[in-house]
Amino acid sequence: MHAPAIRPRSAIEIVDAAVSLFRDNFTTMAVIGLAASIPFVAAIIAGVGMFAAMRDPQAFINHPMTVVPGMFGFGILMLFWMAVVDGAMTFAAAEAYHGRKPTPADALRGALGKGVSLVGGNLLRMLIVGAVAAVAALAIGITAQASPVVAVLIGIAVAVVAVHLLARTFAITSAIVIENQSAAEGVTRSFFLSKGATLRIVGIALLCIVIYWFAQVISVLLVQTVVRLILRAPVVAAVVGNLAAMVIYPFLNIAIMVLYYDQRVRKEGYDLDVMTGAMPASAGPRS
Repeated sequence: MHAPAIRPRSAIEIVDAAVSLFRDNFTTMAVIGLAASIPFVAAIIAGVGMFAAMRDPQAFINHPMTVVPGMFGFGILMLFWMAVVDGAMTFAAAEAYHGRKPTPADALRGALGKGVSLVGGNLLRMLIVGAVAAVAALAIGITAQASPVVAVLIGIAVAVVAVHLLARTFAITSAIVIENQSAAEGVTRSFFLSKGATLRIVGIALLCIVIYWFAQVISVLLVQTVVRLILRAPVVAAVVGNLAAMVIYPFLNIAIMVLYYDQRVRKEGYDLDVMTGAMPASAGPRS
């Protein structure tokens, strides 16, 4: 199969490579994306947590706290499941980036084998960003009454720091899956690869998010509108809409994987390593 050349890329070239990988491996990525939908679909059908409001809006209005246990359990489940699914998408994307043809089963097996590290990496990312948010919320609460302007400035500063930390931790999943790092090593590796490139990473990530958001909104709205008009069933529309969204979701993981390799090329000359490894071994001296 055709594989993009591994070399330094501009932001547009990273997006183009991600789109090409997604298109050329659409079946594999779509299957993994649909696997990501399993907890969502089950929760929608069972009416767990906030999805209960879809079945009986009046009951939710009268007793809103009844959805809290379901929301908590669903959140814990998604923390574990999405860590594995993101890992599977990264595994498949990396295989395709090197010219191999990944299968959904291989990708999921590869991610499950690193499941503990993947979940740990997600938790560490949440703790790193969440700790900043918690300290900021405390500072804003203390200063809000004394000076609302200062509270707003602190809030803006916190948002900037949070985005900065998300950029610094962008490569955790890639490092765990591709380099077989532990959760803590993945964090260290991501901080190394992102050093001095935060603005570039944020810019590329925002570009990819905008593309993904437009594609998701158009596809989900189209599918849900058709389902609602034909079946007039909001639960079915929600299920089908979620499936449509998850088919597109792998694009983000593919783009992050391409960006991860791009940072390795820029910082470590990874493209030269690939070229050297692809060269045939030289023959020994003749006697």
